[in-house]
Amino acid sequence: MKLGLTQFLVIYVVIGALTAFAIGPVYWMVASSLRPAHLLFATPPDFLLLEISWGSYIEVFRSTNYPRMMFNSAVISVATTAVTVVFSAMAAHSLARLRFRGKILISRGILVTYVFPQILLVVPLFVALVNLGLADTHVGLVITYLTFSFPFAMWILTAYFQTIPAELEESALISGAMRWQVFWHIVLPLAKPGLAAAGIFTFFHAWNEFLYALVLLNSERKATLAIGLVRLMGAETLDWGALMAATTMMVVPVLLAFLFYQRNLVGGLTAGATKG
Repeated sequence: MKLGLTQFLVIYVVIGALTAFAIGPVYWMVASSLRPAHLLFATPPDFLLLEISWGSYIEVFRSTNYPRMMFNSAVISVATTAVTVVFSAMAAHSLARLRFRGKILISRGILVTYVFPQILLVVPLFVALVNLGLADTHVGLVITYLTFSFPFAMWILTAYFQTIPAELEESALISGAMRWQVFWHIVLPLAKPGLAAAGIFTFFHAWNEFLYALVLLNSERKATLAIGLVRLMGAETLDWGALMAATTMMVVPVLLAFLFYQRNLVGGLTAGATKG
């Protein structure tokens, strides 16, 4: 069925409107961070950003220890991602290939834990970390992030491993390879899109997470970017320029990473959707 000129125009108009709706807030955030203070509330607003000022970014670095908070967020996010991907890959491969008693119950039980709201676990996890001496530590925060990143990553990877032909693994086992060799040299290289999807999801969640970081981290030097944004909000005044600048520096790197890896993310999330 061929589409006429009118249908093409309608499609492109709709796509353009949806695109503008999606990127509009991001553009406004970046533009607001670059506007001089006297133009932030100008009427009519400066949509074209005719005058640029770096004063808001200078204010962020002057009033907060932004590099330290970015370093903390990066360390926590990378550590959470590495631990989650490694252990969820091993667990997912076991559920996808091995046969053992209670397999279905275990897989469904782990997935059910992801359904519960994260706020329900704040107090129990805080008490547990205090008793273990891990409160106000990055290690303790990484452990709490595993409670919701591991179930989802395992679910993604289980579906992806099921799309890999089992005959490849069986042939290697018959040839004398150990199971860990099959997993490392055959399964993992074929599962790169699924591993990327699990890793991207985990990293984004740890990078943007606020509630657990606010409850568990009390030291100024251990604060993450999400906590730093809240501290830019004063009790009586709010510097919108500095807030937009800090938010831009937090969002743009992750957004660029998402655009770069979006193909792997979509492929990993949709893997196994049509598998019978």
